[in-house]
Amino acid sequence: MQEETETKRCPLWIKIVLALSLALNLCIAGLVAGFVLRGGPMAGRAPAMGYAMPYVLALPRELRRDVFKAVRNDDSLPDRRARREEYRDMIKALKVTPFDATAVEAVLLRQGEGVSRVQTASQAAWLEAVSGLSDEERSAYTDRIQDALNRNDRPKKGRN
Repeated sequence: MQEETETKRCPLWIKIVLALSLALNLCIAGLVAGFVLRGGPMAGRAPAMGYAMPYVLALPRELRRDVFKAVRNDDSLPDRRARREEYRDMIKALKVTPFDATAVEAVLLRQGEGVSRVQTASQAAWLEAVSGLSDEERSAYTDRIQDALNRNDRPKKGRN
């Protein structure tokens, strides 16, 4: 006797859902790729590190790590938990009715002080790293800074 094996076909609705899911995923991937290729949300604006970016990126890899490590290990600076607490304080202050601009300003001032302390510590660590460079290393370093500035000065395609 010959046994008949019946193959079950995938229902049409599952095929449609899978095709729509694939199309949606491809659209999202295209949007993300376009976003990244155009430079992200900060394209054409000052980077998060502001003025320090060319200086830090031009450092040799080991010195750059040393600078970041020195700042990260500085116990006098606000840690992640302290920064999160400041954000929570801001959220609380913004929710108060009636709005209390003085309370919001107080949180902004505390956050600004923290940023200033981080900047001061970063500058000190950077200066220590650069002070240890020989004349030749410092000359090469300044060339890398200039190269970074020249790269950032070039107009981007499709941007004014």
